[in-house]
Amino acid sequence: MPNNNRKGVILFIVLAVIILVVSLSTVILRIMLSQASLTHHQVSRIQAQYVARAGVIYAAEMLRTGSWTFSPVNSCPNSSPCVVSDTNFPTSVVNQQARVIFCPSGSTCQYSSSPCSPPTGSNFCINSTAVFTPPT
Repeated sequence: MPNNNRKGVILFIVLAVIILVVSLSTVILRIMLSQASLTHHQVSRIQAQYVARAGVIYAAEMLRTGSWTFSPVNSCPNSSPCVVSDTNFPTSVVNQQARVIFCPSGSTCQYSSSPCSPPTGSNFCINSTAVFTPPT
């Protein structure tokens, strides 16, 4: 008789251990998936930041070479589109483009909360934005 009671107790111990292992595995898996999603979001955001910086550099180069000239607040130079597109931009950046915005000294540009303070020798600022696709 005592041997049968031990078998019953061992069965409950084994079931408890299995439930514990499955529960811990589920928690660890959820943490890993959450971290992966956060990492993807962070990478996409950083890529969009560099695309926006590329837009500013492109606009500065177009101004330097004379292909563009400065025009009024929040408009594109020479009435050309203020969109810098490149097939090498990351796919996480919506439409793989950066929008370039020009604004005169002291005014507040679109997508900016502080007034423009251009560098010495310039009377306008160049701002750029890029939209990224957050993880779903």
